[in-house]
Amino acid sequence: MSLGRKLKPDRSIGGAIVPLSMLLIFGIAALIFGITTGLIVAAVMMAIFGLFYLYIVGRTGNLILLVVVGESFFSTLILWLLGKRYIFGTWDYMPEYQLAYITGIIFFGILLIILGINRRLQWRGRDIFELAAEFVNEIGNGYTYRPRPVGKVEYSLPTLRGFARFTAKHMMALPYITSKSITLVPVKMGDEYGRLLGLLGDYRDATWVNFDVDGEVSVHIAQKDYLDYREPLVFDMLCASLGQLFVDFLDLYSKGEGVRAIDRMDQLKMPFFS
Repeated sequence: MSLGRKLKPDRSIGGAIVPLSMLLIFGIAALIFGITTGLIVAAVMMAIFGLFYLYIVGRTGNLILLVVVGESFFSTLILWLLGKRYIFGTWDYMPEYQLAYITGIIFFGILLIILGINRRLQWRGRDIFELAAEFVNEIGNGYTYRPRPVGKVEYSLPTLRGFARFTAKHMMALPYITSKSITLVPVKMGDEYGRLLGLLGDYRDATWVNFDVDGEVSVHIAQKDYLDYREPLVFDMLCASLGQLFVDFLDLYSKGEGVRAIDRMDQLKMPFFS
């Protein structure tokens, strides 16, 4: 499944912007105000990062992300105490904690690597777009901003809402639920900050699959995502395929076989940072 990708290679730097920005701010603060201030600024930034991921946990229900929250707050503590070390000039006032610090760093490091390799910390937007194009081989023009109706499903509203929570929990899509519809927005790695903070504009301008209360399914693919394919795939077929993909996932979920949807994405063996 690793060959014949329909998507272009992922060259986005969106996922690196936050850590690079934090490193830059730390460097500037340390250079201008001294290493102690730099470490304290870094501790504050890590705390904010941890709070942001705590918000993501609440937004998605993905408890695995609590590992990132824990690592962020642990790093906050370490950076803060390092700042105090420079203030007091010694570690002697807290020797009993040194082993705990080293153990914590190793523990979180190994855990994050394992979860990352198993793609349990990544947004799966690129997996979704790759699967949507898997059986679309015809080339043609015809991109349009207008949503495409793709059919109707016969499922209860509680089932649809449960499915929306399922897609959020497994970071397949970010759901927007109203009294009239449930809209699922696939999120690519690197786009999560802008999407969750509202910096990417209205979600209606993004790629989405919408289920209304009557079961009608419609799809919109953003031009940015369409241009991310190597070739100009026939647009109507791509929309239909994306809609059908989520309908198939909904069917698996309703049967208690939602893990099969996760398996399909895992079988793609997408690159580690995609």
